[in-house]
Amino acid sequence: MDSGAYWKFIEKYREPAVQEKAIAYLAEHLAKFLRKGERVLICFRCREEGSLSWLMEQAVLRCEAIPVVWGPDNLWKTLLRQAFTNKVTAIIGPPLILLGLMKLKRHNSTPLYIRRVITAGYPCPDWMIEGLVKGFDCEVGGCFGLEHSGIVAGFACGRSWGVHLWEDVFGVQIVDSRGEPLPEGQLGEIVLYFKETPSLRLPIGDYAAAISEKCGCGSTSVRLTQMCYGGLADSDLDALAHHLMSWTSVLDCHVKKGECGLEIEVVCFQGEKLPKIPTAAKLVVRSWDPQNDEPLLHASSLKYPEMM
Repeated sequence: MDSGAYWKFIEKYREPAVQEKAIAYLAEHLAKFLRKGERVLICFRCREEGSLSWLMEQAVLRCEAIPVVWGPDNLWKTLLRQAFTNKVTAIIGPPLILLGLMKLKRHNSTPLYIRRVITAGYPCPDWMIEGLVKGFDCEVGGCFGLEHSGIVAGFACGRSWGVHLWEDVFGVQIVDSRGEPLPEGQLGEIVLYFKETPSLRLPIGDYAAAISEKCGCGSTSVRLTQMCYGGLADSDLDALAHHLMSWTSVLDCHVKKGECGLEIEVVCFQGEKLPKIPTAAKLVVRSWDPQNDEPLLHASSLKYPEMM
């Protein structure tokens, strides 16, 4: 990613008028899910002003709900404890974090009261949505937002797969590996741009297909479907990560290609049956350590620069 282009894009997004629009936009959509007075757990690594966590907190307050922010550390056990002790009934966060919380709930037989789940921070593939619905017995909404940048670019209507683009502010183009635009419905990299400043473009490294047909909810805004995180669309790495994370015995995993070949780290629940794991140049399979483990998503290098 071109860091210069990235920071120009972020500078534009952080203008007070745009931030206010983002909070109002989130509040409008969250109000369709949240109930007045309910406790909402917000689960993001970056919690500084201007971050996606901060924007969500302001929007939750405008919905007259009560935000509970994950912290002060980023440990899995802290997340589970806060969800239980605060009796939260709604939760907002990155899909893998929410999926991990669902697995912790099951493994520890912890009674949680979560009935509304809103994924955000990066695209949520369909298989994760199905897992969250089944695991929490909840309704699921989705925000298309980039966690570490604070960008909010769309929201799911709940009537169909995918998310509607926030067309008041953003336009989108789906491109191939050479940066050439793809026809509607074809999978490619997402490129965001500001409608009032089309030259400010951000290839975000995530993949989707764009559809402009009218949705069942009545919206005619562009809908992004088949969303894939990190540019691993249809790759062997993506398939392996999906396979591992689909097991309830696997709390977390990190899969990548290192200098010497495939590298896999799996954090599992002791005593539970594990999936078949392929041989790798570097393979670590270990039990969850409640005192020290935070999500591997947090420990890995970030695709987007941290807030400054």
